[in-house]
Parts: sequence; structure tokens; C-alpha cells
Amino acid sequence: MKYDFESYLTRRETGSSKWLNMDSRCSNIGEGVIPMSVADMDFLTAPEIVEGITEYAKTQTLGYSKPVDSYLESVIKFFKDYHNYEAKKEWIVTTPGIVSALATSVRAFTEVGDEVIIFTPVYHPFYDVIEGQGRKILECPLIYDNNEYKIDFDKFNELASKSEVKLVLFCSPHNPGGVVWTKEDLLKVVEIVEKNDLLIVSDEIHSDLIFNNKEHIILGRVNDTIGDRAIVCTAASKTFNIAGLQCSNIFIKNENIRKEFVKCNENIGIERANVLGLVATKSAYDNALDWLEEVKQVIDKNNKIVIEFFEEYGDNFKVMKPDASFLVWVNFENLEKEHGKFMSFLDTQCNFFTSDGLSFGDNGENFIRINTGLPTKKLLENLDRVKKYLKEYYNLDK
Repeated sequence: MKYDFESYLTRRETGSSKWLNMDSRCSNIGEGVIPMSVADMDFLTAPEIVEGITEYAKTQTLGYSKPVDSYLESVIKFFKDYHNYEAKKEWIVTTPGIVSALATSVRAFTEVGDEVIIFTPVYHPFYDVIEGQGRKILECPLIYDNNEYKIDFDKFNELASKSEVKLVLFCSPHNPGGVVWTKEDLLKVVEIVEKNDLLIVSDEIHSDLIFNNKEHIILGRVNDTIGDRAIVCTAASKTFNIAGLQCSNIFIKNENIRKEFVKCNENIGIERANVLGLVATKSAYDNALDWLEEVKQVIDKNNKIVIEFFEEYGDNFKVMKPDASFLVWVNFENLEKEHGKFMSFLDTQCNFFTSDGLSFGDNGENFIRINTGLPTKKLLENLDRVKKYLKEYYNLDK
């Protein structure tokens, strides 16, 4: 490979959220352990991005900035080439992140007491941005069938018809399950949204990391009309591992919706993306596509290693095979019915730090989400510890 995906990074003492989370969960952590929880990757940054940031910092000030035409053109070209999505410059609103865009959408387009539909289990900030602003969560639980998630369209149709519902928050691809929704799925979602005169906000942050010959379809191109009631949230942050630079690109075709969104952002003081986030995003889209293709190969390999590892234990584990991103969703209820007990076992005995399934909702009980965005050698070391202690504590052998 052209790029280095095997160098070991210790991010302790850097303020890494993932590493701080690990240290808070266990006081006895072995040397060289890499956590596999928070969804960023432990790979060296693409050199093209480093070069872009360095050159800018050497030659420009780091003052308040807004996206210039060349930035918008880079974003548009990437989405046209990578997703066959044709956008216009004026549609793009930059924000400090997708979570802030979700929060702005809830604040701008609903009132206190209104209901917002989410498909659960789902990324935990979906809950926070609704309840934290005095709105009510209306859960549409995904159907867990044959170790796959499917949308319950009958339930969704029922919920969407309620007069208190104003907004749908959608996760595409799905986090934590790694589901790439089909064109048929998306058409049904759009039909229900349009029939009930709702607004839909689609978190598509994992959409560039697609596997197994699947196609991710940007919600805004599902049909000719959904763009008038859709807010599509994207970023280079997961794709190129630059989440700390806080820059997202939000596509809002409808001018009135866009103006209201921008006004709300300005009112709460989050109307700007990070200047180096803008630089890094443009550098990534312009110059780091070779890095992207290689990191996808590493992630795909790591995902398959994790899937094979747990499948070798037979019915004790059920592994959802992700079609997107570096996250693997594993069910352990056939092995251990006590959720907290197994989480503690993984942390304290195995030093195998994953995301707790319950953080994604009540129907995440007896699940863990495993982040595979780390050097393959370190992944195998982590799994070796799990193998050792599964044998010792649960008498499980492959």
C-alpha cells in the first residue's frame, strides 16, 4: 500500500474522547491497548490533508472564515463523482458538525412539545437533540429479523400521521447497524414523509465508506421532489478521520428552509465551520482520494476479521454484517443475558473497549458496537484477549 495504516498511535494525553472514555471505564489497562468505541479512526492522517493544513497555516491567518467558491466547487465535484448527486453552491451550508445541524433542525422547525420520529436503535445524539430542546421522541423501532434491520413501514406510516409530528431524523447509512438503505426503502420513506407534509433530516456522515457492492443513495436524489423538504447532512470527518476539525456540509435545496436554518444557526452563534476544517475538507476532496480507497480496503478487511471471529463461536454471538463504515454491531444475548455484566467483563477482563449498545436506545440491549478503524495488528491483539477470557470465564472455545 502507498499509505501507512499500521503505525501504532497512542492518543493518551492528547484529549482524545475515545481514549478518555477508555480510561474512565477501567483503571487497569494493559500496554498498547487501543479502544474501539467512539467512531473515529486510529490511523495516521492522510499526508495530503496534513500538507494542506500546514501550507495554509504557514501562509494565512486563522481568522473567521466562510467557504469560498473553490471550496464549494470541491464539495460539489466530490458528491457528483462519488454519489452521482448534483448539487448547487447555494444549497451548501457549513456547520461545526452534523450533531449541531441536527440540533438546529429540531430547534428551527419544531416547537416545544412537538414530536420527532427516529428509527431506533440509533446514534445517541439523536435522542439528545430532541429531548434537550423540549421536544418529544417518537420511536419507530427497526425490525430485527434474521440478523438484519428493516424499517417497519406500517409503524412509520402510523406515527407520521399524528398531528404532533413535524420532523423525521433519519440515519443513512444506519449507525450502529451499518445498513445501506435500498432505493426501495428510501422511496417508501420519502412517500410517507411527503404524504404527511413532514420535514426530514438525513444524517449521511458514513456514506462514503460503502462495501459489499452496495450503493448509497443521497436522500436528496431519491425523487424529484424530496429535495424541497429534506436537509441532507454530510461531512468529510468520518471518511478522512478529521472530526476534530469540526466542519460539515449541509445540503438544503429549499431556499426558505435554508434561510430559516441559517438564521437559527446565527441566533445561537454556530454559523461558522472551523477554518482549518474547511482547509482539511477541501484538501481531502481534492487530493486524498487515493488514501480513501486504501483506507476502505483496510476497514473492509478489519470488518471481516471481526465478523469471522465472533461467527466462529456459533450461536453465542450474532453479528450484523455492515455494508457501511468501520462499525460492527454484535449481539451477545445467547451468551450472557445480563448486559452490564458482559460489558464489565469486556472492559475489566479483556480490555476490549466498545460502545455500549444501550447508548443507542433500549433496543440496543445485549449489543456492542465495535470500531474497526485501527491497525489490523492491534485489532488482532484486542481479539486475542477476548478469545483468552471467553475461554476462561465462559468456557468457550473455537
